[in-house]
Amino acid sequence: MIISVDHGNKSIKTPHAIFTSGLVMSDGLQGFKTDYIGWNGKYYSLTERRISYLRDKTEDDRFFILTLFAIAKELEYRDVSETLDPIDITLLVGLPPAHYEQLHSRFEQYFLRRREAIDFEYNGKYYSVRINKVLSYPQAFAAAVTQYSTLKVHSVAYIIDIGGFTIDVLKLRFGRPDLEVVESFEKGVITLYNSIASKCNSQYARILEECEIDEVIRNQPTVLPGEVQQLIRIMTSDFLAEFYNFLRERGIDVSTSKCVFAGGGSLLLRGMIERGNKVAFPIFIEDIHANAIGYEVLYQSEVASSGKQ
Repeated sequence: MIISVDHGNKSIKTPHAIFTSGLVMSDGLQGFKTDYIGWNGKYYSLTERRISYLRDKTEDDRFFILTLFAIAKELEYRDVSETLDPIDITLLVGLPPAHYEQLHSRFEQYFLRRREAIDFEYNGKYYSVRINKVLSYPQAFAAAVTQYSTLKVHSVAYIIDIGGFTIDVLKLRFGRPDLEVVESFEKGVITLYNSIASKCNSQYARILEECEIDEVIRNQPTVLPGEVQQLIRIMTSDFLAEFYNFLRERGIDVSTSKCVFAGGGSLLLRGMIERGNKVAFPIFIEDIHANAIGYEVLYQSEVASSGKQ
C-alpha cells in the first residue's frame, strides 16, 4: 500500500486528511472524544498547539507518531479493516528542497524502523503496519507537478511554497526544475505569528492564538478589537514586503516574474497578496494537499519509467 505524507511544521497532510502538527501524551485514555493512538504503552492525542519548529524532525518520536496518525487516517479513508497481520506500506515523504541533500537519508531511515511490524491502536481499532520502503521528494516541486500541464508552457516560473516555518523557492523552466534557484528560507508564517504575538503582548498586554491571527488575515469575523486587527494587517503587509525585497536581492522580481504560490501559508496570505498588487502574475495552487499528491505523482512516474514497483 502506498501512503504519502507531507510533514509540515504547522500541519500534517495526506492526500485525504489534514491535521495540526501537535501531540499530547498520557499514560491512559482521557475520556474525551478526540482522535488518539495507543503505541508503546502510551496514548497520544492530537492538539491544535503545534510542536515547536524542528529543522530535523528525526530528533524524537513525535513526527513518527504524527505519521502513524496520518497512516491511520488514510487506512480509515480507504475503509481498511483493523488487522494484526502487518500491512506493508511504501511511505512517500518530502523535505524542503535546500535541505533535501543533507537530510533525506536520515529522514527515510527514521521511518523505516528496521522494517519491523508496528502495532498500534487508533480510536479503538487495532492495526499492524510494516513500513518496508520510504522514498523522499523535494517539497514545492512535488506541488508543482500537480500543475505541470499549466507550468510546462512557461519558459520561466517560480514555485513559492509558503509553509509553517520555511518558504521554499524553486525555479522552473517549462515546468522542470532549474537548479539555479533552489532555496529554503526560514521565514514562514510561524515567524509572522511570533512577531505579531510578541508585539501585541507588549503594546496591548493581549496574548493571541494563531487562529485569531488567521481570522484577521483571512478577513473573517473576529472578536479582536480594531487596534489589534490593524496591527495584524500592518505587520502582515510588512512581512510580505520584506519577503518580496528578500527575493529581489536574490534576482527574483515578483513584479515581473510568473510566481506560483503553494502551501498553507500561501492560501492564508492569498487575499493580502492579491490586494497588494505587488505580484504581477500570481497563480495559486489551491489544494493544500498538493505536496502529498505530488509525491504520489512522482513515485508513479518513477515506477512507470523503471517498470517495477
